[in-house]
Amino acid sequence: MIENRIIAIISAILTFIAGTTLSVFIIFYFGGYPLSSIYEHQLYVFFAVLIGVILASFVYGRGSNERAMKARDCVVELLEVEIKTKDMWRILRGVEQLPPFVIKDYVSMNINFVKEYEEGIKGYRSKLSEENLAEIERIIDKPVPQLQRVLNELYKETDLEQFKILADPSAEELITMNLKELKTILFPD
Repeated sequence: MIENRIIAIISAILTFIAGTTLSVFIIFYFGGYPLSSIYEHQLYVFFAVLIGVILASFVYGRGSNERAMKARDCVVELLEVEIKTKDMWRILRGVEQLPPFVIKDYVSMNINFVKEYEEGIKGYRSKLSEENLAEIERIIDKPVPQLQRVLNELYKETDLEQFKILADPSAEELITMNLKELKTILFPD
């Protein structure tokens, strides 16, 4: 992984340019078309651009773990929990997949999303070590306002609006309900 976000962005841009150019040359070479006929074969150029985008997204997706490192440091400092940068990167990618409007709806409707994913959580529980479970229980047992301060700090570090929404006092009831449900699923005794 690339440590610096700027380098990851530059690498992705260069990969896009190189990937697109190389794809155009390969497609036109094997198709037997002269490069001067690019306007006549725009569909092939589109596919070449698509290949460039896929390669660039792969490079960028593998790159820039700077934000994950900052978020990990924040979690380690504020929650006193050890977490790997790789795991934090996965968490941030998961959070990014949830659009902010969905989280706002969950907060406004007080939706118990842990209940919706109960089977998946139970299946994942078997993969966790006793140390992992102890750390999760420590986090679940923390007061919600303290967890919301962590979410607010994560928002400052990552600029992900999803954390900002959950850090708002209006989300306290939602977080409390979901943590309670999570505790009953992970620690049934």
